[in-house]
Amino acid sequence: MSADAVEQALALHRQGRFDAAASAYETLLAGDPWQPGLRHNLGMIRLEQRAVAPALDLLERAFAEDGGHACWFDSLPLIGMRLYELGLWEVALHWLERSATRRMPDAAVQAALDRVRPREHLAPEVFDPAQGRMLLRHAPRESATYVYAIDVVGTCNLRCPTCPVGNFAAADRPRGFMQLALFERILDKIVAERVAERPAVWLFNWGEPLLHPDLPALIGAVRRHGLAVHLSTNLNVDRGLRELARANPDNLKISLSGFTPASYARTHARGDLRLVKANMYLLRYWLDQAKASTRVWVGHHLYKGGEAEVAAVRALCDELGFEHHPIAAFYQPLERLVDLLEGRGTPDPILDSLIEPPQVYLPRIRAQRSEQHDCELRFNQTVINHDGSVALCCSVYDKPNMLGLDFLATPHAELEAAKYRHPFCATCSKHGLSYSVRDVRRLAAPA
Repeated sequence: MSADAVEQALALHRQGRFDAAASAYETLLAGDPWQPGLRHNLGMIRLEQRAVAPALDLLERAFAEDGGHACWFDSLPLIGMRLYELGLWEVALHWLERSATRRMPDAAVQAALDRVRPREHLAPEVFDPAQGRMLLRHAPRESATYVYAIDVVGTCNLRCPTCPVGNFAAADRPRGFMQLALFERILDKIVAERVAERPAVWLFNWGEPLLHPDLPALIGAVRRHGLAVHLSTNLNVDRGLRELARANPDNLKISLSGFTPASYARTHARGDLRLVKANMYLLRYWLDQAKASTRVWVGHHLYKGGEAEVAAVRALCDELGFEHHPIAAFYQPLERLVDLLEGRGTPDPILDSLIEPPQVYLPRIRAQRSEQHDCELRFNQTVINHDGSVALCCSVYDKPNMLGLDFLATPHAELEAAKYRHPFCATCSKHGLSYSVRDVRRLAAPA
């Protein structure tokens, strides 16, 4: 191996010419495989290219060969954080912990470590009777603690075509408002059962929480019980924003789609973008007046052509001090997805407006999902309807997929057991719809 060839490969790497550098490293390693430094460099390039499995093979071997080299001081946190950003928390934990033994973690690395570590409130594995085997549990992505999703409003003012309120009118589902007295008793049980140290309470599932006439009182009750409270709203309600701001929920998500009145009215059917924009300014004003600490973020659902609107929505969010999180719109609920995958019914026209239809993105997700892990929507959430009944999970809508159990009358262990016995979980898993982690071994090629 010539020194000139090594220097040329390193120069290509420094210049950011990663494909050429990777090719040069591979040629050098083929001639002399005992070069852990070059193997390390090639692994770092492959990781940046999202060829995760080959990258980890290279990096693990290089670390085993020369893990004491000074280059790892900087590389270990970079590897861990890159894996964390890719959502591969289970393998990220391994590298972040290695990093923490070499150097004091900075704030970002420490925050990532805290997030990816197993949760104390979760057993590491569970027996799935439908599959007849044990499944692993992972650090939940949706919340660092256990979630109670309480649909305090069993209806919505909009009819969004990708939501079951808009696309599943035939579903047998209770509608109405949760009574404050029932809500208080539910909170008492949550605190008494102590499933987790400080569970999160979401005041929504399929309903619009701002429709509830006693919403500030509901938020106040959650706070009095020492729990975190989160809301998600379409912000198409023309009252109550001052009271909402004064109640100071921990988190408030605003659901937004198109950014012209015409496109918005199609994807948020019955909605008015002008009202939403006006309410965003009013919300900012009342939050400031109340000196509230509420974290507000905009969940920006992207449809075909919507990518061109991202900059404008981000600019509005920046002006108002709200976070902006764009994501490709997807189709719900699970019952409708199963019908689609099994060839029942007529596909909704809105599917043509998605950046990718479910028939395209679901097989890709299924191909990457781990078959060894449990579904997060089953092991880390309890979903309570406005009448106090319990749903199988937050992604189902129709009566057959309710558990038929009263939350107040049923201990947590019995509720969890009922979820694992429910036949729809097997259907969901068969189609790869369960919410589990990705399998690193299946991520061999750049995304």
